[in-house]
Order: sequence, then structure tokens, then C-alpha cells
Amino acid sequence: MQRKYTRSLVFFFLFALLSCNPEEDTTDPMIEYLEPAENTVVNLPDTLEVKVKVTDDKQLTQVILNLLNTDKIPVGEPHYYYPVSHEFEIETFLILEDKALTSGTYELQVFASDGQNNKFKYRDIVIKEIPRTLISYLAVTSPLSFKSNLIRLTPDFEIDSQMVIEETHNLSCVHSLWEKFFFVTDEPSVITAYDPLSFEFEWSVSVTPPRALVTDIMTDKDLLFSTANGNISVMAEWGAINLQTMPYADKTITCMAADERFIYAAHQSLSGDIHQLSVYYRVTGALMDQPQLSAPIADIVPLESTLLVFLKTGNDLGIMEYNPADFTLTSIAILENETLKSVEKISDARMLLVTNRCVILYNYSNHYFSDFTDQPYDFCRYDDLIDVVFLAKENRVTGFGLESGNMVEEIDFQDEVVDFQILYNK
Repeated sequence: MQRKYTRSLVFFFLFALLSCNPEEDTTDPMIEYLEPAENTVVNLPDTLEVKVKVTDDKQLTQVILNLLNTDKIPVGEPHYYYPVSHEFEIETFLILEDKALTSGTYELQVFASDGQNNKFKYRDIVIKEIPRTLISYLAVTSPLSFKSNLIRLTPDFEIDSQMVIEETHNLSCVHSLWEKFFFVTDEPSVITAYDPLSFEFEWSVSVTPPRALVTDIMTDKDLLFSTANGNISVMAEWGAINLQTMPYADKTITCMAADERFIYAAHQSLSGDIHQLSVYYRVTGALMDQPQLSAPIADIVPLESTLLVFLKTGNDLGIMEYNPADFTLTSIAILENETLKSVEKISDARMLLVTNRCVILYNYSNHYFSDFTDQPYDFCRYDDLIDVVFLAKENRVTGFGLESGNMVEEIDFQDEVVDFQILYNK
């Protein structure tokens, strides 16, 4: 009995001794920022010098440099390094020229590893965004039913250059950040991207049958378009489709809208008697909600915390408020004897309603309506840099001061104006 006990103690001692790893590393890498200084201010576009010293008592295996936004999401490409020493120094220049970067505090992040221990260290820098400026105005005119003209005007409203597009215009828009103009033909629809400064062709995408018609198009951080097939596509800068919602055999889309979280579509049955507001998750394209409505949707306008849905209720215009948080629709206003053509959002508090009668300034904060014009127009655009509302009618575009209502500019074209877009530097 005694011998078994002694052998057990010896075995336990040997096991504990062998289990100890004298090479085990418990020391994290050391990271020291040499450049830039804390809270260095960078006015875009600029180049930022970065110097960082990394040391460890073991050989370093990997070092990564990142620039993070306020949501801790990398902006730009990471810089990877694979040292083979106990000491390593990052010496690089970050080219900061992304027009999409907004003013705020960003973080340089350095990650260091020796294979066993990892270390992160951060340094704040302050980035001031590239100021937004006006580049030009772009007008599309229709001289013939099978031909369109694209006309670029200077900020002083002088004609700079123009080109002929041998197609019938259906829709168009600009993406200032991408510096692209998009022209959409009638059915069968083709979306063509042009350089708005050189008018050079860049790429085109055709709509898939059986109903190959683009019904609405918009730009924000992406390019979104809906089709008569009842689906919505989200496109990248070079024409690749990143996301597409499910098509329907018995529904079409009459208009759409989007914000950071959701994509909204006005679905209507092919018979015209079923009307739905379809709400999709923007990241996945999955359907979140699809309430049925009593009337056709004329337009959809996302606000910061809610959604305005404009309904064609007989001869009247109904305004509904949709709350995605609890899936409720509430009526907030009825405009009698008004037929809506489009809505131009000025801010979360104000918007312009283009109707068959006139243009109405709608103050959402107190649900107050006032006539901005005393006559009807075809469509409306708002230039927030100079606070001017541009209204198009036949072959003329007229600019009015938003606050004063006074006419500040009048531009006459040879042919009917079917679109008028504003191109900024971002």
C-alpha cells in the first residue's frame, strides 16, 4: 500500500514538471506612436505621415495599421507587415482624399502580435472633410420622341457643352460622389453611366424581362432602381449588382425610397386593385413588412425617425406616417383636390409637393401647408448650396429663392426639359 502511494506522488510531480512550459510568453508587444501627434488635424485632401515603433521580447509575427471611423469600421485598405525581428518600425504615408469621409475624430489602430500575445493601440486624429461645391447643372431635353439631349451648364447657367443620346428618355439621375450621370431608356430599359464632365460612356446594364422597365431610380451611397418586375436592385459604382430583392409575377413597383436601414417600395398588382408598402432590410434585402393600403402610393419620403407615404385617395392627396418601430400606419393629413406629381425633400422638417395645381411648401413639424407658386410645374429640384428651388415647365427651368419665393434665375432651352440635375463635387 505504501509503495503505491509513493509511486503516485512521483508520477504527479513528474507530470506537473513536464506540464510547465519554461518558454511561455506572458509579455504583450509594446506599441509607441511617434507620428502623428494626438488629435492632429487633417484637412482633406492631404497625406498623413505615420511612424510607429513596435517592440517585443519575442520575435514579432504580424503588425497591422488601420484607420477607423467613429463606428470602429476601417476606412481605406489596411496596411499589413510581417516582421522577422524583436523590433519593427512602421514608416508610411496615408493618402487621405476620400470625398466620402465626413468631418470628425478618427482613430489610427495598430495591431501587433508575436504569435502568442496580441496588442492593440490607438491614436486619435481629427479629419475635416472636403467642402462640398457646385460643379454644374445637367439638363435633359427631348427634341424628338426617339432622341434626347444632355446639356451641361456652368454654375452661372451658361451652356458649357452638350451631347445627343439616340434614345427615348425615361428616367435619369446623378451620383456626385461617383461623378456619374445615369440615363435610363424607355422599355426595354437600359441604364447607361456617363462621365458628366467628358460625356464619355462608362457602362450599361439592361433590365431583365419579362417586364423590362425601370420604374424609379435614386442615388445615395449606392445606385438603386426598381423595375416593373416588382424588384429593387442595389448597384455598385461600376455597375455590379450587390443586392436584389425578390421579383413578383403579379406585382410591379411604382416608386421607391431608401434610408440607412431600409428600402421602401410601392407595390401594385398588375390588375391595379392591390396596393402595398413593402419594407426591406437594406443589408440583406429580406422583406421586413408589407402592409396593404387602401389606395395607390404616389410617393415615399424617409425622414430621420419615420416615413411619409403619400396616397392617391380618389381626387385627394392623403399623407400617412409609417413607423417601422411598431409597424403602424397613421393618417396625418388630407389635401383635397390635389394630385401629386412628386415630392422634393428639403430637410426632415420641410418638403415641396409638386401637384397638378401648383407647388406646395409642406412644413412637417407643424403640418402646415402653403402655396409656394400660383401655377403648376412639371418637376422640382433643390440646390441646398445656394438655397434655390428649380422648377421645370415645358422648355423652361426657373429658379426661386426658397425663403423669399422670389425668382432668381430663368433658363430657356430649345426643347422640352424632361430632367434637371445638380452635380456637386461629392
